[in-house]
Amino acid sequence: MTGAPERAHDPIPLSFRRYAAVLGVLATVAAVASAFAWPAQLGDQPAKVWALAAFIVIGELLPIRIPRGTHTEEITVSNAFAVAFLLIFGAAPAMAVYGGVCLAADLLRRTAPAKTLVNASQSILSLAAAAAVLALLAEGPPATLGGTGPLVILAAACAFFVIDELVATTAFVLLTGVGFTTYLRRESASLTWTSGFLVTLAPLVVAAAEKSGWLVPLLFGPTLAIYLGGRHAIRSAHRALHDELTGLPNRGMLHDRLEESLDSAALHDDPVVVLLVDIDDFRAVNDTLGHEHGDTLLVQLARRLETSFGDDAELIARVGGDELAVVVSGGEADPDAIAKRTAEVLAPPFSVGGLSLEVRASLGAALFPEHADRARELVRRADIALHRAKADGTLYNVYRSEYDSFSVDRLLLAGQLRRAIAGGELVVHYQPKLALADGRPRGVEALVRWEHPELGLLAPQAFVPLAEHTGLITELTDVVLGQTLTQCAAWRRAGLDLVVAVNLSPRSLLDADLPRRIEAVLAANDLPGDALQVEITESRVVSDLDGAGRVLDQLHALGASCAIDDFGTGYSSLTQLQRLRVDEIKIDRSFVAEMDRSADSEAIVRSTIELGRSLGLAVTAEGVESEAIWSRLVELGCDYAQGFHIGHPLPAAACSRVLDNLVRRAHA
Repeated sequence: MTGAPERAHDPIPLSFRRYAAVLGVLATVAAVASAFAWPAQLGDQPAKVWALAAFIVIGELLPIRIPRGTHTEEITVSNAFAVAFLLIFGAAPAMAVYGGVCLAADLLRRTAPAKTLVNASQSILSLAAAAAVLALLAEGPPATLGGTGPLVILAAACAFFVIDELVATTAFVLLTGVGFTTYLRRESASLTWTSGFLVTLAPLVVAAAEKSGWLVPLLFGPTLAIYLGGRHAIRSAHRALHDELTGLPNRGMLHDRLEESLDSAALHDDPVVVLLVDIDDFRAVNDTLGHEHGDTLLVQLARRLETSFGDDAELIARVGGDELAVVVSGGEADPDAIAKRTAEVLAPPFSVGGLSLEVRASLGAALFPEHADRARELVRRADIALHRAKADGTLYNVYRSEYDSFSVDRLLLAGQLRRAIAGGELVVHYQPKLALADGRPRGVEALVRWEHPELGLLAPQAFVPLAEHTGLITELTDVVLGQTLTQCAAWRRAGLDLVVAVNLSPRSLLDADLPRRIEAVLAANDLPGDALQVEITESRVVSDLDGAGRVLDQLHALGASCAIDDFGTGYSSLTQLQRLRVDEIKIDRSFVAEMDRSADSEAIVRSTIELGRSLGLAVTAEGVESEAIWSRLVELGCDYAQGFHIGHPLPAAACSRVLDNLVRRAHA
């Protein structure tokens, strides 16, 4: 018998319950009619009766789980022995044994009552169909192999198979909402090969029993081989459709299961949301802490998502190295609510290798049927929304049609970036940094922009990642360093003794030739090495700290200093402080800007200042946006401040005017 599919957490629809009730009535009528059409004929052969009954029990209690698409179904070798029992002993004994065993097996497995009724009725109706064929074509039990006997037996077995699969397929359709024709088109070959093959074993059982009752037990060998083969098949199918690390479904299963969900949703007019979750800077965890800790983080995230969403999620899958997918259908399919729920899952720190890691992620969502009506297209559009969220620096984005052009625009930008670097379209803006002790300008941070001829002024997040991925980051860094140090020389000639800070990509820090090129630019502008400070963004830790350390050592030898930017937001602050020669830490603006409204933020700022003082490091507070925050930072003993309260990032000429005003104000 083919059992219902394993979708244990799905509620049983009313239509399925009604179907079970109808089957129960039909099975009762069929059992009575079959008892007269193909009457019992037990005779004096208890050994055969008990041997075949034992195989029915064993076959039913040890089902073979067969992979079919994205789900598994159970088939049992008991059906072959049940058909043989029918052929030899008549309808009533066969139905009593087979139906009773099916009922007992479901009760042991604690199967839902409606499913139990369907399975028991399925066994009775399938045997009744075979009994009807036998009543029409054979004289009476027992059926024999003489004359046309084999053809009659085969016809009865086929009738059993057809009714058995028809009842099971209808049950599957009612449980899952997959279209009847869709299921048959996808599964007909598998159905015929597995269940049909087992049913055709019935003539072999009859032949063995007809020859000698002692031959029946010898059938245990091939039966066991079929059972073990099924177990191997299900293990292989599980490995093919699941991620080995997390145990979650993989990309292939996501697409297949999502297609089934969309078919069902279309029938019931339900929405379906696909949310993609991409861990920001996951490579940093692997490279800094080791791949085993990265794996631990992924497993913990997977378990958190499963625990949080539970039965509300149709599917949670791992679709890439650091990318997971959540599929929600029905009344819970609200993209905003799902994204916020996922953010709550990510909020508490993860404990990995004895460290407490705060994980940030970018989320992208797409909705069926508004955004796409097929699985692959829905996933693709969720991916577009995710990349838009990364580019905008937001937690999540829900797909919009205009994002398609954004995705294309990114491809076009990648092609135009080389021309922009060579053509002078990159410009540098500068934001002042003041000493809190006296309010004097001590430096500026250089922030690159792209003056795109069609798209206007582009922020670095729109093109710096492209430069990293297309191998243009070296050329881009050289342009920024050249412009920044040339401007620094101009300011120094004008009497402003400033230090210019330039953000370096993690890839640039692994460029062994970078110190030589910086030395050449310093010499060309007649600048000392201490005119330059390089900044490392803490949340984008480099993959090879030893290699980065060697580059920074050479820069220190030139006189340049090093600061860690966005301190407190990344994975490995203390690791970098320990292994890299750092001169300064810059507290992330997310903490500083909230100091006057959040006691926790002020505590973090205060602790970071004390940490810097203990380690002999200068401390800069970014995101200073009010006089109150400035005054509090002075009280806490912070060294430098940077933020909109002091000045926005501006082109060199405009920044020069701001610097002049700041100098005059400091002298006043």
